[in-house]
Amino acid sequence: MAGTSHLDVGSTVTPHPFLKKLLHASQKARGLTRLLVATDFSMCSDLALARALRLPLVEGASLTLFHAAKQLPLIPVPGEMLLEGRCLSRVAGAARRRLREREPVEVKEELRAGDAVEEISGAVRRLEVEVAVVGRPHAARGQERGATVRGLVRRMEAPLLVVGAHPSRAYQRPLVAVDLSEDSRRALELALRLCPAPVGVDVVHVPAPCLAPGLWHAGMTSKEHWLSVRQELELAARKALSRFLAPYREAGRECEVSIRCGEPLVEAMLAEAEERGSDLLALGMSGEESPLPGPGFPEQLVMRASCDVLVAKAHAP
Repeated sequence: MAGTSHLDVGSTVTPHPFLKKLLHASQKARGLTRLLVATDFSMCSDLALARALRLPLVEGASLTLFHAAKQLPLIPVPGEMLLEGRCLSRVAGAARRRLREREPVEVKEELRAGDAVEEISGAVRRLEVEVAVVGRPHAARGQERGATVRGLVRRMEAPLLVVGAHPSRAYQRPLVAVDLSEDSRRALELALRLCPAPVGVDVVHVPAPCLAPGLWHAGMTSKEHWLSVRQELELAARKALSRFLAPYREAGRECEVSIRCGEPLVEAMLAEAEERGSDLLALGMSGEESPLPGPGFPEQLVMRASCDVLVAKAHAP
C-alpha cells in the first residue's frame, strides 16, 4: 500500500550546504556535456540513440557513438571492422542531421574490437562520460545483448541509462527510488538534470524496516498491530524524506513522494512506476559492493521495468 503526498518543507529548515549549487544549476538548466551511446546496430540500439538525442545537451557538448566489434574466428578482423565501421559512420551521419537544428553538438565515432562490457566501460572512463546510454533487448530474445546490459550494470563505474521504451518525447514522469543514502541523492540530482523544470519528479521510498522479510508477522499480535506499526514507520519515513528533499524544494523543484511498506523491494519499485505511468525510473548504486538488499537488485529493475532505467553509479576516481 502506498501513501502519496507533496512534502511541505517549512521556512525553519536549515539550508543544505549545496543549496547554492542547486539554485545555480536550476537557473541555468544545464544539460549534459559528454554523452556516450553504445550501439550494435539493432533496433534497441536505435531506441537508445533516439532517447539520447532527446536528452538536454549544452552548447559544445559531445556525443560519442561507440561500437565494440566482436571478433569472429572465421572472419578476418580487418574486413569485419571495415564493414562495422561503415555502419557506425552511417549511424553517426543520421545523428548529426538530427542535431543540426539544436545547440552545436559534436558527434564522434569510436570503433573497438573486443568484449562489449570491457570496451564500453573502458571508453566511459577514458572519455570521462557523464552518462552512457544503451538499449534494453526484449526479454523473449537478445540473450547475449541482455547479458551485456547486465554486465554494464554490475561493472561500469559511471551513470548508465538503459532505454527500453520508444522515446516519443522528453521525459515527463521521472520516478526516483530514494533510500536516503548519498547514492540515491546522486540518482535524484542526475534525474533532475535530465528532466529540467518545469517537469516534476516523483520519489518512492521503502523504509528500511519494511525490507526485513516477514516483518509484519514477527512479534505482531494482530493485523491491527501491524497497521499501527506501519503507520509509525511511514510517519518517521516521511519526516526523514522531508529533511532529505528540503534543498531541492528550496531550489524550486517539486517532489511528490510515496512511502511503500509490505512489499518486496523490487516489486514495490516496479509497481510504483507502473501505477504512476513513469517513463524513467532512477536509482543510485555504489561503485563498490552494492548495499542494496537482494542479489542483482539493480539488474532486476533494469531488465523488468516497462520504462527506461537510470542507474546512477559514481564515476571512477
